[in-house]
Amino acid sequence: MAKMPRDHVCDTIRELGESDLKMFKDKLNNFKPKEGYNPIKWGELEKADAVEITRLLVSYYEEDYAVEVARKVLMAMDKKNLAHHLFQATGKATGGARQTPAPTSSTRTRVTGRLTFVQLLSGMGQ
Repeated sequence: MAKMPRDHVCDTIRELGESDLKMFKDKLNNFKPKEGYNPIKWGELEKADAVEITRLLVSYYEEDYAVEVARKVLMAMDKKNLAHHLFQATGKATGGARQTPAPTSSTRTRVTGRLTFVQLLSGMGQ
């Protein structure tokens, strides 16, 4: 079975030593995700191991953007070799394939037929 991008993220995080793992968590906690995504809370990261961090990355950011976030955090830590290895293993450049962000409370809309509730209110459905 071929490895998924999340497997490569987990493998990369596992390569970090204990002090680097703490730094990764701290940088990830302070990472400002692009619009439509929320930062991962420290309470979820504090005691997380590589598997749990990977699960959090994918659940918060979806797989492609999770790879990008992990790479950016590694670059911020000056772990360019690991970031490059992750890029090669996943074939994902910064930006990756465009995925629709998971809805946050500020972007969530209710869909009514083919038009969203917001579109109906603004008169776009006419």
